[in-house]
Amino acid sequence: MRKKVLHLYSRWSAMGDELGAVAPDEIAIVQEILSDAEFGLWRAMSGADQAHSLHVLRIFEQWEPQATREEKSAALLHDVAKAISPMSRMARSVATIGSFRRERWRWYRQHELMGVEALQRVGSSQRTIELIARSAKDAVALNLYRADDSV
Repeated sequence: MRKKVLHLYSRWSAMGDELGAVAPDEIAIVQEILSDAEFGLWRAMSGADQAHSLHVLRIFEQWEPQATREEKSAALLHDVAKAISPMSRMARSVATIGSFRRERWRWYRQHELMGVEALQRVGSSQRTIELIARSAKDAVALNLYRADDSV
């Protein structure tokens, strides 16, 4: 639990306004990786979530320089469902560590499943979807999950 709280604190403190804007050159990188439909989902994410996804991508690419487009797409889209039900930083924090009955908090703790449904609707690859669902357990997948959990 302590590790989870420390990770949460680092994420919470990094979600400030300075992460709200993604540079045009970074947006161009995202457009090269994602399909048009996936890019539309990514653009619906908050600026902080977009910046977080790019940070995860950079770490993942360091650990997996031969990652496929589908695997890089998963790095960028792993939190895509959070755009469906935006929550404040404090609400996200509470939802992450608590086990509450409120529907939106329960939903937030299962946002990967909502992301899978959104990606299925736009025709994302099976590899991207299994990575978003965290059902893949190969070395590349584990490095993606580790990259996300590191920031």
